[in-house]
Amino acid sequence: MPPVRRSRRIARRLAPLAAALALVWAPVAAQDAPAPEAPAPAGTEGPVVPYEVELTGVENDRLADLLRGTSSLVSLKDNPPPSLIGLERRAEADRERLQTALRSAGHYDAELDVRVDGTAQPARVTIAVRPGPAYRFKTIAVRTPDGAPVPGGPVDPATLDLKAGDTARAPAVVDAQSRLIAEMARRGYAFAKVPDRRVVVDHSDRSMDVTYTLDPGPITRFGEASIEGLEGVDPDLIRGRLPWRPGQLYEPALVERARTDIAKLDVFDTVRVRLAEEPGPDGVTPVTVVVSERPRRFIGAGVVYSTSEGFGAQAYWGHRNLFGGAERLRIGAEIGRLSAQTAGANALESTDLRFNVLFRKPDFLVVKQSLVLGWAVVSEQPPAYDRVGTLLSALLEREVSDELAVSYGVSWDRSRVETTDRTYQSSLIGVPLTLNYNGSDNLLNPTRGFRVGVQATPWIPAGGEGVERQFLSTTLSGTVYHDITGDGRYVAAARAQVGGIFGAGLADIPPDKRFYAGGGGSVRGYAFQKVGPRDRAGDPIGGRSLFETGVELRIKVTETIGVVPFIDAGAVYDRAFPDFSRPLRVGAGIGLRYYTDFGPLRVDVGFPLNRERDDSTWQLYLSLGQAF
Repeated sequence: MPPVRRSRRIARRLAPLAAALALVWAPVAAQDAPAPEAPAPAGTEGPVVPYEVELTGVENDRLADLLRGTSSLVSLKDNPPPSLIGLERRAEADRERLQTALRSAGHYDAELDVRVDGTAQPARVTIAVRPGPAYRFKTIAVRTPDGAPVPGGPVDPATLDLKAGDTARAPAVVDAQSRLIAEMARRGYAFAKVPDRRVVVDHSDRSMDVTYTLDPGPITRFGEASIEGLEGVDPDLIRGRLPWRPGQLYEPALVERARTDIAKLDVFDTVRVRLAEEPGPDGVTPVTVVVSERPRRFIGAGVVYSTSEGFGAQAYWGHRNLFGGAERLRIGAEIGRLSAQTAGANALESTDLRFNVLFRKPDFLVVKQSLVLGWAVVSEQPPAYDRVGTLLSALLEREVSDELAVSYGVSWDRSRVETTDRTYQSSLIGVPLTLNYNGSDNLLNPTRGFRVGVQATPWIPAGGEGVERQFLSTTLSGTVYHDITGDGRYVAAARAQVGGIFGAGLADIPPDKRFYAGGGGSVRGYAFQKVGPRDRAGDPIGGRSLFETGVELRIKVTETIGVVPFIDAGAVYDRAFPDFSRPLRVGAGIGLRYYTDFGPLRVDVGFPLNRERDDSTWQLYLSLGQAF
């Protein structure tokens, strides 16, 4: 007998046996078909019996999909058998398989008729189903092997997502067992098991009783922690981020928090936190933290582009574990406003340059508080002014919770800023305070939630010329995201920002500390800083207050491609509070997104809807990440 035909005969003989052995309540038996018949090798020719399959009597789409997904008649339709007898055997093998699927969906007295009409061309297989009423859960009980009360009190069936009167679906019974173990872990019983599960079907009233036998095991407490996989990181840094004390009652949430907090140090590729496989004496169980360190040194680069500002590029080098405590050093250089207009001998005179050094020390003085030291030298020529300056800063950034972060410190800014009419030689000391609440689900590509940010910086003159009064700069911003369809394919996003400067008139505020609007991260459709009043040379003046808003609809066409129609509006004012004395400048357009593992690549084309005479008719922006 040829090997192919022999394998087919063996598969057909084993199929009914495999179906008969399937557990009534096992979701695998309900949804997965046994191994299909082996297809003929490529190039093999021979007679076959093509056929069509018709499923009748099932009005519930979910049940119909389950039956089609279970049926080998459906899954093997493109691999027809070599004879009518082979088709009949395939249909017969399907019978028990489909009955198992019906029982898994709660139909325990369903009737099934599978018929093969070999006279039709192609042959016709009819699967007639009379599912009958679905059975319902009647009682759900949890007991211990010795009949003792369940530790921590009775388990509410709602906790297991089972409820009397619900359809008695087999997958729900199995899933509830996992939830029972998780519930006991939350009560401190990390080694709880369910050695037995009893399911009784009562055909008289079409009901099901489910009883779980629970072995809770000992109450579990955290023991000593050992750390594996470290190469250059201080183990005390890891232990400082474990949110429990030895002897504390076990909580699964604390284990997950430890994993997350250790990963936030950004020096590890992988972090695993687990209890020992067996409970320790009196339930005090050792914990093992297994990490894999990332390469200590890193480099990176990026490019942005807009029609008004030309190309911009940045490059940086860094070390993520400088002294063994996850200290991060980052040295970077940026160049901006590169375009055809800046080519040639005067390129450096009209191009933005920035060199910066940033040092971050995590868990400074207390856990989740970082010391951030910065130094930068800048030379920039945006439309509003020319600036050369040096900046120093020392900040403390504290993570109050998973969502809320606060930073505060001191900064020093010494700059020479020139405009068409005036030169400012300023030396300012700032005391910045920032609060950020991130309630969104993703940093670079949020689909739901919201974010709120508040920033306030008093600036105090400390020498120089042109700035004699101290002033307070403040901003309040917010964004909100709504997943319209629930699958991330249609996301509505909106943002708003308001700012104000208090304590000094516009002429007493250095131009680089004023508010401006327009550009790819502001009001799209307008050039950078070109929304607002301008001087006699047509350059932006800036303002003491700002208002911006924008909405967009993020539509995923495929998993990697998206389109984003948007509309933005904004204005700047010479008063401390926006008074809307000037009309808002409005821009609209459409964007293209290419979604990658490190965030979406963004291309936006914006058009000003109420532009001024010297505004361009459109703007193009390229960058990484969503606009907001």
